Amino acid sequence: MNCPICNREMQEGGLVIDGVLPHWISLDQFQAKGLKRLRCKNPRYIGKRNTLLRETRVSNAFFCENCNKIVGIFDVTNDEY
Repeated sequence: MNCPICNREMQEGGLVIDGVLPHWISLDQFQAKGLKRLRCKNPRYIGKRNTLLRETRVSNAFFCENCNKIVGIFDVTNDEY
């Protein structure tokens, strides 16, 4: 996907809300299983600190290194978990 701001190629990844801060990580880290998932490199944090105890994973987030922006195409549900 190209950045809507600068038109450069964006990195595909996902958003992770792990109880501290929501953050973007690269696709290979987002798909990691087990202990590999705990060693995220270079996360991009968004939002404010929170006290959530559960993890939420959101796919289809794209990061532009040039603009330092995240663009997302997210499915929305009203279901409470």
